[in-house]
Amino acid sequence: MCGCSAAECPVVLDDKGIDLSNNALRMLKHMRRQILGQPAPYVEVRGAAISIGVTPGRSECDGLVDELLRAGYIQSYASPSLTAHGLYRLTDSGVSVADEAALVEARRRRARQNEGPDR
Repeated sequence: MCGCSAAECPVVLDDKGIDLSNNALRMLKHMRRQILGQPAPYVEVRGAAISIGVTPGRSECDGLVDELLRAGYIQSYASPSLTAHGLYRLTDSGVSVADEAALVEARRRRARQNEGPDR
């Protein structure tokens, strides 16, 4: 055990060895759902933060956004006013990582269901 809370424990997601906290990954997965069926990969932080129980605009939320920016999973817009309103662009690598994480989660859930209650 690494001594961190479940929300803070790093998760290695890809062959680049990028560590991402559990909360940042949860936020990224919510952002991925935001763009489903949309013509452009515009995401807003507020909804993603609220969906994981984080208060938008507070230091925890800002830290998660910084984590996603550093990893290259979201990008700021050239217009500072868009970023000031919490709008970002979900990158192709962000989409891939969110999809991969959702797939791993589904496999784990299926494996637990297949184990049954008596194992």
